Amino acid sequence: MPTALALFPADLTQPPRSWAERTYNITRYTRMPRGGHFAAHEEPELLAHDLTEFFRAHR
Repeated sequence: MPTALALFPADLTQPPRSWAERTYNITRYTRMPRGGHFAAHEEPELLAHDLTEFFRAHR
């Protein structure tokens, strides 16, 4: 299953892409310029754009 991972700089963890790829089929890995654990509340535009781009690639 294609999987996206968006990392926000103030989030609780910052796993390297290689770790995520051990378990998931990472097709989009994005390091965001700002935001944290509550990304949907803190940076909704960034998150919405990343989700849109992920799903656009899998239509």
